[in-house]
Amino acid sequence: MGEKKTSAEWYENLQKFYDITIMDYDGWDRSNFDYSFYEELIFSDEFDRRLGLSTVISKDTVSGRDAE
Repeated sequence: MGEKKTSAEWYENLQKFYDITIMDYDGWDRSNFDYSFYEELIFSDEFDRRLGLSTVISKDTVSGRDAE
């Protein structure tokens, strides 16, 4: 199924490809956010699910900006 990383690590990796800012972290446990985002190890599909439940702003792809 792949490797597990923290959400912070998945988010950092995502930033290499897309200019996405998480505005509202609805997909993460707000009662224990530090653990949920910075310590809990999850698979990439779980990160994607949590990201999909959150409010995000996406500007464009990083590679698209580099090409201009």
